[in-house]
Amino acid sequence: MISWGKSMKQRDYKIFKYAYVKVIITMILLISPINILLIIQYRNTTDFLVKQAEFITQNLADDTMNELNTKMENAYDILNHFLQEDADCIRMRKQEDGYGYDSAKMKTYYNLKTMGSMINGGDGYFYYMRQKNDILLWGQSAPRINVMEIMTNFLLDEVLTEWKSGWHIYNISNQQYLVLMVGKKDIIYGSWVRLDPIIRNTGQSLEYENYSVSISDIEEENIEKNVLVVSSEKQGIVMNIRLMRNEIVAVVSGYQKIINAASLIYILLIPVLYLFLRKLLLQPLRVILEAHRQLRNGQSDYRITTKNSSVEFQEVYDSFNNMADDLIRFKIDNYEKEIARQQMELRNLQLQIRPHFLLNTFNLISVLAQRGEIYPIQDITLYLSDYFRYIFRSNKDLELLSKELELIKMYVKMVSIRYYGRVELQIDIEPELNFVRIPPLLIHNFVENAVKHGIKNEGILHINIIGEYEDRIVNIYIIDDGNGMTKEQLQEELLVVNGLKKIEGSNRHVGLINAIKRIRYFYGDTAQLDIESEKGKMTSIKMQFPYDLEERLL
Repeated sequence: MISWGKSMKQRDYKIFKYAYVKVIITMILLISPINILLIIQYRNTTDFLVKQAEFITQNLADDTMNELNTKMENAYDILNHFLQEDADCIRMRKQEDGYGYDSAKMKTYYNLKTMGSMINGGDGYFYYMRQKNDILLWGQSAPRINVMEIMTNFLLDEVLTEWKSGWHIYNISNQQYLVLMVGKKDIIYGSWVRLDPIIRNTGQSLEYENYSVSISDIEEENIEKNVLVVSSEKQGIVMNIRLMRNEIVAVVSGYQKIINAASLIYILLIPVLYLFLRKLLLQPLRVILEAHRQLRNGQSDYRITTKNSSVEFQEVYDSFNNMADDLIRFKIDNYEKEIARQQMELRNLQLQIRPHFLLNTFNLISVLAQRGEIYPIQDITLYLSDYFRYIFRSNKDLELLSKELELIKMYVKMVSIRYYGRVELQIDIEPELNFVRIPPLLIHNFVENAVKHGIKNEGILHINIIGEYEDRIVNIYIIDDGNGMTKEQLQEELLVVNGLKKIEGSNRHVGLINAIKRIRYFYGDTAQLDIESEKGKMTSIKMQFPYDLEERLL
């Protein structure tokens, strides 16, 4: 065993030694001819450097404008897709009075928000309904551009001149925007793209101090001798980049001189380079190799105690020691995660069994029995039976979404009896989502809250459950038109969701905290929960989490 260990060390030493000699020989072979070529070609490099800078800048401008063109085409396709194929947008375009218009507008907004967030298109979109003088506006950029100001100019130009629909450049509040305006008889729609970030990112990609980047509908001419102008055009929109020729030549020429001097120094230092590199590279690598061998042999308590004058290798030593510590902590973390999961399940069970909810249900059964209403009593009893069977199922952390929705339908049917038919439920779930598995009562709890806090003294409470699946991402919305929340209440809920406010010693927000913890436990940290609400109008809960439907079905 000892002789085997010695042979391994000797072999590793020879490997490093031979590799090191090869590196030195390669350096000699590369440095000498390159140094000679640099000296010979030095006088001819000026034009080459300018052409190279022009080529690189042209590629940068073309790539940027191709990306902008993609945004423009995608934005136009998204807008037309909604007008021609989205049922809610088509219903909104009819501009009929009543709840149908408002509902179609709200659904169109969320559908537009979902698609606009996922597709590389415009920074914002809008639909302006001429008949209603109403606008649907969604945008990611902040602050949003003044769409109504542009709309007013568009309507005026539409009357006074032969204004053409298309992309135009606007300067608003010291910001430059590329705006699409398309006018129809009953509707005006369009999109916008912020140009300042594109211009700024393009400038940051240039390796020069003196430059200018602009986007307009005019291509600049290269008429100044000391100025290099590069242009790229897409759909009548032109990006112009101006560079100083003197700076291109001066910067690269300075680097050229430094490389020549460094090459000469390297040639002179080759005899002593081996001794330095041996101390700086070979010995530290042997220490790291030995440490990994000890760890592979089961010596989990082995640590590198050698100190190195090189900051980089010392950091590698510390990284190895931290990795070894992490391996020990890994088992402890797994135990802690398991305990946390069990505690979360316990708290969820505590949340699920609500004495107040059960007492109200039994009181309702008693009142119905006194009235002799047998069939409603049977419905409520069946719901309670399915409810307890669902929450006390055996050995299942996740359940099919379709089963959850069936339980929700029975729950709404039960509360409709209690509130004399003033609760209505609508479910719009894509067929693929029937195979998605979710934590039990995840959606049910939000529906209960919608009834508890949204029911009004008069009128019908509408609850919509919408489910979407695309590109391995699940989006579930629970929307009601109930009492809603104040801005202060909504702000508090969002702080709790984002973990910025802890609730201790109280049952408030327990359901909310439970929901976000469960979806992140089962689907990872990318899972999200968002809330939107407006007092007296609506509340919307959005859950988003990754789900590989094909993998789960295997």
